[in-house]
Parts: sequence; C-alpha cells; structure tokens
Amino acid sequence: MLPTTRKKLRGKKEEIGAEYPLAIAMALKEELGGSRQTIKKLARWTGASERTVQNWLGGVRGPSGPHLVALAKHSPAVHFAYLSMTGRADGPTSDVNASVALLREALALLTACRLS
Repeated sequence: MLPTTRKKLRGKKEEIGAEYPLAIAMALKEELGGSRQTIKKLARWTGASERTVQNWLGGVRGPSGPHLVALAKHSPAVHFAYLSMTGRADGPTSDVNASVALLREALALLTACRLS
C-alpha cells in the first residue's frame, strides 16, 4: 500500500458564523416577539414553512440566503444584525458624510478661485 502524501491544511476545524442563528433569533424576537402570529407573519414574508420559522426563532438554524434577504427587507432588526455580523454596522453614512465634506471643500475652492 502506498503512503498518503496529503497534507492537512487545517489543523482545527473552526465553525464560521456559529453565532449567526442566535443573532437572527434575537433580532426577530426583539422586534416581533415569538407569538403564533409572528411565526405566521414570518412564514408569509419568506415563503418558508412554519416549522422552519420556529427553528429560526429558537436559534436552532439560521435562514438561508433568499430567506435572509426577505427577512432583512421586512425587518430592520434583522438587517442591522446581519450588518453587525459582517462588521459594517456603521453603514454608508460615514462615506456620505465624508463625501459631503469633500464637496463642500471643493465648492469653497471653486468659489475662492472665481472671486480672485
């Protein structure tokens, strides 16, 4: 028998996004609660089964891509939770503020040149 020459690239398997289901569950419960009406509402929003929605609310599983998009569309809390997990919770407002400051500076330079 030939020896294996494969090298293990990963010494320890890390779970990426282990906090994801819990973060989504907390966001949904905080905004909507965990009542039967909430489960039905989330099922309508996403097209997922009620059992799947119960798993989301319980933190057992997180929503898949299309379901996450539908939830983020309807729920600001889910949208913010997703952005927080990606490290982009500050959003584009800082970029907008920087752009406004640059435009004001450019206008000031242009008006100063025009007056000279």
